[in-house]
Amino acid sequence: MAQAGSAGRGAAGQKPAGAAPGCALWRWALGLLWLALAAAGSSRRQWPVPYKRFSFRPEPDPYCQAKYTFCPTGSPIPIMKDDDVIEVFRLQAPVWEFKYGNLLGHLKIMHDAIGFKSTLTGQNYTMEWYELFQLGNCTFPHLRPEMNAPFWCNQGAACFFEGIDDIHWKANGTLVQVATISEIPCALKNGIKLAKLGFLL
Repeated sequence: MAQAGSAGRGAAGQKPAGAAPGCALWRWALGLLWLALAAAGSSRRQWPVPYKRFSFRPEPDPYCQAKYTFCPTGSPIPIMKDDDVIEVFRLQAPVWEFKYGNLLGHLKIMHDAIGFKSTLTGQNYTMEWYELFQLGNCTFPHLRPEMNAPFWCNQGAACFFEGIDDIHWKANGTLVQVATISEIPCALKNGIKLAKLGFLL
C-alpha cells in the first residue's frame, strides 16, 4: 500500500525526469523564433533615421498645420547705401512672453533676434527665426500610427520685417547695441569678412 501510494504521488506531483529537456528545447525554439522576427523587422527600418540635407525647402506634410500665419508683416531687405552706417542690436525675450510674461525667462527659455537700424534713414528692422507650425509642434514630436518613427513638424525660417518692437524686447528681455556695420561694399571687395567688422550674432 505504501509503495503504491508513493508511486501515485510521484506520478501526480512530479514530472518525469525525461520531460525537463523537452521543455527547455521548446523555450530555446521560441526564443530563436522571436529573435528571427525581431531581426526581420529591424532590417526594414533604420533607427535613428539618418539626417537628410536639402538644397531646397521640402514641401511640408499636410499633417502639419499652422495656427498663425508665418511672418505676416515680412518685408524685403533694403539696399544699403555706401555712406550708411548700420547699428546692430541683440534682441532677446522669454518664449511666449506675450502670454506668460517672464515665467519662462526664469528657466532661461529665451527667443532671440537681431535688430538693424540705418543711421542714414532712421529706419529699423528685425530679423528672427521661428517655426512655421508654432513652438509646440517644433518642440515635441507626434506619434502617428502609420509611421514607425516619431514625426516632427519642425520646419522654420528667417523672417525679416520693418520695425523693432522695443516694448516687447525691453520688458523682460534684452535690447542692446552690439556692433556697427559700415562701408560694406568696399569691405566685401577687399575680402574682409563681416566678423572682422564686429558683426556679432
